[in-house]
Amino acid sequence: MSDNKKTSYKILRTIKLAIIGIIIGFGAGFVIGKIIKPMIYADISSADVALTLFLALVFFVLSFIIHIVVHEAGHMIAAMARGWKFLSFMIMGVVLNRRNGRLRLSRFSMAGAAGQCLMLPPENGDTPFGIALYNAGGVLANLLLTVIASVILFMPSTHHSLTATVFLLCVIIVGLYLIIMNGIPHKLAGLPNDGLNMLSLRNDKFATMVFLRSMRLIGYLMQDDTSRLEAMTYMYDDRDINFSNPIHVMALSSDLSLAMLRMDFGKANAIMQRAELHISRMITIYRNELTLERIYLTLIRPHYPDDINRLLDKSISKYLQVQSVFRPSALRVQYALAAIHEADSSKAEKIYEKFQRVSRKYYLQGEIKYEQQLVDFVRSGRYKNIE
Repeated sequence: MSDNKKTSYKILRTIKLAIIGIIIGFGAGFVIGKIIKPMIYADISSADVALTLFLALVFFVLSFIIHIVVHEAGHMIAAMARGWKFLSFMIMGVVLNRRNGRLRLSRFSMAGAAGQCLMLPPENGDTPFGIALYNAGGVLANLLLTVIASVILFMPSTHHSLTATVFLLCVIIVGLYLIIMNGIPHKLAGLPNDGLNMLSLRNDKFATMVFLRSMRLIGYLMQDDTSRLEAMTYMYDDRDINFSNPIHVMALSSDLSLAMLRMDFGKANAIMQRAELHISRMITIYRNELTLERIYLTLIRPHYPDDINRLLDKSISKYLQVQSVFRPSALRVQYALAAIHEADSSKAEKIYEKFQRVSRKYYLQGEIKYEQQLVDFVRSGRYKNIE
């Protein structure tokens, strides 16, 4: 990262912290002046005070949920206005997506993301304005809700009950916080927020291509569109990419996914070998995902047990365990570990049964077909023919 970029990020971080401090000060002042002070001078029992504080906590949590839903809906509406198609809507680990013409609920989780709205870009792409609008849609929706709540709360000659005042205040404070956290460019759990996406994509044609192509890959997998998946080409080949840029690394991740679903293990290993030189510069989620695929690719070729033991440290073991609750790809790695590394057929069979159960509910149904092929590759013993 250049010195100018580092300076810019430091300035943005300072601005963000300053604005958060102002919001906290505003919220504290309003609470003291409009809620706590009247309660001190009024004849209010301790039970009423406790009830008010309890309601404030409930409304604070509820406001977060409302704003997350509104944020993702903002992305969806902005994208649909540009001709993008709905893929999925995820809130707090629950995914709503369309499968075989029907809406279904599934489970999914992503570090740093309480919500996620995935849309399928048009085949001919979109303009820089359209892509920026998609990324800005969530923040704009939060801003709109915050403005509406502020107008209602501070409307002249309007009296609100204590409950309504507390609720509106929570909506405003949470809204301002999320606008800052998503609007001012920075990373959340290593992943770029909406503001940083807009900033990164503005003058980076490669990042824009990766952003759109990666979303198409997910869309084709969700729709089980085999013909378009087969027609996709690799993005990572012969390119010098910035391994500290999560969107650039998304090209590597997407290419690896393509190679794996095509069972082109030579290509997958070539991608992995190039990535290993820079893996320390990648954010945690990509390091973990690449390590899981490296474990599988190592298992299906001649190797020493210590090769796997070195990869399967405590952090990766924990990550694999968490992901295996709802992700077939993690269970595929677990199955290969049990069947090959541990040579425990009974354990492998139990994992396979879980793989079948999880697969039936998984929201990327097109991915299941390819994961099944990779599991069967181990299950049938065909991996033994690889030299």
